[in-house]
Amino acid sequence: MKKTIIVLLFIVNAVSVLAQEGYPTPTVKDVLFYIQHSRGKNTFIYQANYTASKDLNEKEPIKVCRQLFDLNGEVKPITNIQRKYAYGVKTEKLGHNYYEVELVSYPGQKLYLRMDKNHHPYVEGTINGQYMHVKHLFIKLKDGTSGLNVKADYILFHGLDKNGKPVKAKLYPSH
Repeated sequence: MKKTIIVLLFIVNAVSVLAQEGYPTPTVKDVLFYIQHSRGKNTFIYQANYTASKDLNEKEPIKVCRQLFDLNGEVKPITNIQRKYAYGVKTEKLGHNYYEVELVSYPGQKLYLRMDKNHHPYVEGTINGQYMHVKHLFIKLKDGTSGLNVKADYILFHGLDKNGKPVKAKLYPSH
């Protein structure tokens, strides 16, 4: 029985990794992280928003747009519905160039936007007890859900640990 469960867990994890093969990488500048999902290759991009003095903009430290790889890679703003219910962010200033960040669709997962010693912004967080410098997320959407009622089977976070080594963490949102 234990062997069967271990094999099933291995297969599920292998399928989740394979599900992202062939997905494009965003081509815009200043990408903090990006999100892709299982229903198309269009990508939601989170970029640092600077002031003229190269600090993070206090009112909107993160700009969100989408790159439409299904339409020749055009970059467009996200819609108001996407901003309000799915891909928007809420930020709270914690200090100079330091913000708490929440995705509107998953407010329980706290992330943090800050600058490194070379004044490069990055987003970090602890996902399932594992520290991560977040690079991108892949959302496996639940079959049979759509529109404003779309649900996720899981969210796979990709990033780097404190030593710069690639790490992944999988979250199963409660519905």
